Amino acid sequence: ERREPVVVRTVLVLLHAVSGVIGLVTGLWAMSPPRPGDGRRRWRQTYMACIGTLILGLVALVLYDWRDLEAAARIAFSSLAGLAAVMAYRMWRAHREAWMREGDWQRRYVSHVYFTYIALWVGVLIVPAVNSSVPQLAVPVVIIAVLAAGHVLITRYQRGLNLRQEKA
Repeated sequence: ERREPVVVRTVLVLLHAVSGVIGLVTGLWAMSPPRPGDGRRRWRQTYMACIGTLILGLVALVLYDWRDLEAAARIAFSSLAGLAAVMAYRMWRAHREAWMREGDWQRRYVSHVYFTYIALWVGVLIVPAVNSSVPQLAVPVVIIAVLAAGHVLITRYQRGLNLRQEKA
C-alpha cells in the first residue's frame, strides 16, 4: 500500500475537522449582528473562513473517497455536500444582510449564521452517533436534541436582540 493516499486523506480530514472545531468557537462571536466598533469583525471573518475551508475539505474528501464508498455512504456524503452548499448560501446571505442593513436585517443575519452554527454541531455530534452500536436510534436523537436546544437558545437570543433594538 502506498503512503500518499493515507497522507492525503489524513490532511483532508484534519482540514475539515480543525475548521469545524474552530468554527464552533468563533461562531459564538460571529452570531451577533455587526455594530460599529463591536470588535467582532475578525471573529466573523474567521468564522466565514472556517465554514469555507470546512466545505472545501468535505467536498475534496468526498471526491477523493468516492470510488471506495458504498451506495449508502455515497447518499450520506452527497447529502452532507448538499448541506454544505446550503451553509455557503446562508453565509453569503448573512454577509449580504449585514452589508445592506435593510428592514429587520439583524434577525435575518442571526438566522443565517445560526443555521450554519447548528449545522456544525450536528456535524460534530453525528459522527459518534453513526459509529454507535445503535446508529438508527442515535442519529435521529442527536439531530432532534441539537435542533431543539438550538431552537431554545436562538429564540432567547433573538428576544434579547429585539429588546436591545427597541431601546436603541
